[in-house]
Amino acid sequence: MKYVKITVDGVEYNLTQTLDGSWVVTNKAPRSAGDYVMTVTFVTPNGQEIVLDTNDEELLKAVTLLVRDGDTESGNRMYDYYPEVIKKIIEFQAIPYTEGFEVDFLKGDFTVVVNNAWLMTMDESRIIEWENMLNLAPNDDDTIEDRRDKVIATIRGKGKLNTALINSIVGAFTNNSTAVSYIKNGTLYVKINAPIGNKQYKFNNVEDALQKVIPAHLGLVVSRNYATWGEITQNFASWETIHNQDNWESLNLYIAPV
Repeated sequence: MKYVKITVDGVEYNLTQTLDGSWVVTNKAPRSAGDYVMTVTFVTPNGQEIVLDTNDEELLKAVTLLVRDGDTESGNRMYDYYPEVIKKIIEFQAIPYTEGFEVDFLKGDFTVVVNNAWLMTMDESRIIEWENMLNLAPNDDDTIEDRRDKVIATIRGKGKLNTALINSIVGAFTNNSTAVSYIKNGTLYVKINAPIGNKQYKFNNVEDALQKVIPAHLGLVVSRNYATWGEITQNFASWETIHNQDNWESLNLYIAPV
């Protein structure tokens, strides 16, 4: 063979013959994914050109397209195990980098499986499965975190209604904070303490979760046992509003209406 060249997406690349008789070329892969027209041109010593395109079955036998990403973590690690003499052989180079992609995919899948085994780290696909099993319908404005909290609260809300059960449900939304709860005149009062770590949650979701577990003969009143910083700055934005309080204790115990 006098020389070999390939044309990919209209651009020609001349191949170089190696010691084992193979013809190779190294170049950057296209920037975007897609189907690219490729032809291979073989030029015989007497100048005859033989052109194969993507419709020619012989092209599949004659050409191997290796797209290699040197940043593949698994591919780099496997390649580093090679002795130096093997690293120079192109076929051996192809093995770790080709398999490296698959290993990285498997590692990613493994991570997803492990995360989905735990309620606190499950992704949306697993949350949907739990919602279907528990017959939960998410609200349009619920975030992934809101939906995860609902699932956890529903699972926790099994058994006899008592302080521990109420705290367990409240804790699902408040990063395991607690609540002050008591029954008076046929109504269950639940005052939620400040969430741990300033976790953001939807107050109505806590109320809905508690409503599902209380006996039908009891009413339910849920409130917050704390005020947020936003409520403080909004309602006490000046010294005049603070001065108008009856005493310092009323300011200290201020709780904004829900």
